[in-house]
Amino acid sequence: MIVDCHTHWGAEWQERDGLEPTRWLKEFDRHGVTHAIVLPHLGLIDAGNIPSDNDAVATVCAKSKGRMLPFCTVNIWQPETALSELSRSLVQVNFRGIKFHPWLQGCSVSDPIMDQVADVAGTAGVPVFFHDGTPPFSLPSQMALLAKRHPKTQIVLGHTGLFEHWRESIAAIQSAPNVWGCMCSPHLAALKAILQGGDLSRLIWGSDQGWTFNDFIDYRLSLMDCLGLTDQQHQAIFSENPRRLLGI
Repeated sequence: MIVDCHTHWGAEWQERDGLEPTRWLKEFDRHGVTHAIVLPHLGLIDAGNIPSDNDAVATVCAKSKGRMLPFCTVNIWQPETALSELSRSLVQVNFRGIKFHPWLQGCSVSDPIMDQVADVAGTAGVPVFFHDGTPPFSLPSQMALLAKRHPKTQIVLGHTGLFEHWRESIAAIQSAPNVWGCMCSPHLAALKAILQGGDLSRLIWGSDQGWTFNDFIDYRLSLMDCLGLTDQQHQAIFSENPRRLLGI
């Protein structure tokens, strides 16, 4: 089993394929990827699209026979609407997690509504997935502080710091047992350091596939191949850890 823990049902895919995942799944089959977390896209760049994009992600994932695992997003600038949409998404539509891109969405992880979201996620047993590595709103240390305030909620660093803040992501993972690192986007030297300095039991992998039609899966699997993972490390990062995080 290989679980890609960072993909998006992107605008280009929606425009071309509507809500049909056949070609999407063929790309995963080509690389041996069995399951994928599917994050929103249109809802992240325009808050007005959040309900419809959440529904689109849920619909396309429902056609995948359990291989595509949907995550929703909400607009914390409107707290009552956000909590209502979150309740609908987790209870009625059965999303598997929540996604925030604080840089694109213009929201702070320190906003009080984020604490309410984290409480809801912890009660529901679903992770909160963050874009991280982009100042000023998306730094790993900010997510770590949220994780410390909500120890029952699993917080995922979606990029383990990107190119410049990967050292901070290692510190964040070490600082709280509910902070996870998705090895998606750092350069090779950073990935090696994350593997050595992070907790292996909370490292997962993702490709960021779906923003465009480019094959990010091939590139990011190739980077992981360069790490010379042991069988134990490979099994943990690609299968055991995501299965535990997502309950699959």
